[in-house]
Amino acid sequence: MERKNRSDSTGEEQAMQAFATTPGERTLSRLLALLGILLFGWMLWYSSANTATHFISDWSVPLLVLASVAAALPLAKALGRYGGGRTFMVALLLLVAAPRIVWIAAVDTAPVSDFLDMHSAALSAAAGDFSFGENEYFSRWAYQLGFTFYEALAIKLFGGSLIVLKLLNVLFQAGTAVVLYKCAVRAFGETCGRAAALMYAVYVPNIIMCSVLTNQHISVFFYFLALYVLIRKRFVGKSDWLLVGLCIGFGNLMRPLGSFFLLGVLAYAAFFLLAPRIRERSWPALAAKCVGVLAVYWLVQQAASFALVQGGVTPYPLSNREPYWKFMIGLNPATNGGWSYDDTVYVLQYPPGEERNRVELELLKKRLEDKRQVGALFASKTKAMWGDEDSAPMWSLPDMDRPELVKRLVQTERIQYVLMAFFGLVAMTVIAWRGATGEASLFLLLLLGYAALHVVIEVQTRYRFDIWPCAIILQSFGIYALLGLFRRKGGV
Repeated sequence: MERKNRSDSTGEEQAMQAFATTPGERTLSRLLALLGILLFGWMLWYSSANTATHFISDWSVPLLVLASVAAALPLAKALGRYGGGRTFMVALLLLVAAPRIVWIAAVDTAPVSDFLDMHSAALSAAAGDFSFGENEYFSRWAYQLGFTFYEALAIKLFGGSLIVLKLLNVLFQAGTAVVLYKCAVRAFGETCGRAAALMYAVYVPNIIMCSVLTNQHISVFFYFLALYVLIRKRFVGKSDWLLVGLCIGFGNLMRPLGSFFLLGVLAYAAFFLLAPRIRERSWPALAAKCVGVLAVYWLVQQAASFALVQGGVTPYPLSNREPYWKFMIGLNPATNGGWSYDDTVYVLQYPPGEERNRVELELLKKRLEDKRQVGALFASKTKAMWGDEDSAPMWSLPDMDRPELVKRLVQTERIQYVLMAFFGLVAMTVIAWRGATGEASLFLLLLLGYAALHVVIEVQTRYRFDIWPCAIILQSFGIYALLGLFRRKGGV
């Protein structure tokens, strides 16, 4: 009886922690949740349709999803009730590491595409040859040099074996799992923290992408570490602004999404931290911290660019020299907003700089002329981005003739994705009814912003990797909400 009372008390405390406490916070979180209902509803509808194409029987998908829900709810309840913090953390790290190490040992993924360009350059850099800095790839995408030198440092310290870089991927994913646990605990409570961390640990694309030398593993860790620092004390810690700026700055050196996460941080600070304090004396100090984040981020980028330019690696700063490229590609109806070989061949005829940018802008404007076609493209892209199967098997098993393995991986990922879309929809419905704290709303704000951005820029399902931790955190509250519903009805 005493244990049950403690459990019920903890559940009530978690519910109070998740729900908004001020009228302004409640109203804004409800508005965001209404948009979240549309997004998660879209995910659920189109991913369910896509998932059905990967199974023979029409009944397979609903039965598997129901079975997954039936298994997830009691497991989440057990996770929240039994085992201390240290026990859970050890179990989590083992659950993250074990399947990823097994996958890396069993599947010898070779670098391809951009990953091959960066790894080849890293091998040269580790040997003291920096001539790659002015080749076609790095002349176009100088911002990829940050990750390239991270790989070069690892090669210099531990040798040139691919296994070292892949094990570092596992290490960063383990760190991300811990950070997500902390974020979800801060946003929704202990049970949700554990549910989010568990879902991150077993999500198939996360596991099999560990054998791929993508910059996403390390950038996601630093971006979400910045978000945790931001929300752990609602940005009142003395050095929080410095840590947030450094984390986003370093994350941007790995993968150039820093401006997006900065915008999310500033929006959170403006709507959920500054707005309630606008009549208080404390708001100037908070505003100064926001400026400090921007300054630290800018200094990190400038310092890295200065070092690489002065070191003779590249004549270009670590910035995007083709600002229209992603938009031009994203508006290509022939590829449904995905990468285009024809576009690549076309623009490479022109020298980089003003002339190539002019050509890309002209093509971009031309593709915007047919408004009906643009509208149809936006809908088709959003359907593909948030409904199609993840491309992780393609990147993890390139040119490997293992169709049965790929089939099973895709089927498992599809059921997991539908399940999370369902839990996310439940979470949005509850938040739209009750409102949520700014900490919870931050992750929804980022997810919605990312979805909006990919309406107009290039899409690949691999790009979900960068923002999917937000969805994982949000869907954990859907699990908790359903647990509460069944508990009241005498179920699990």
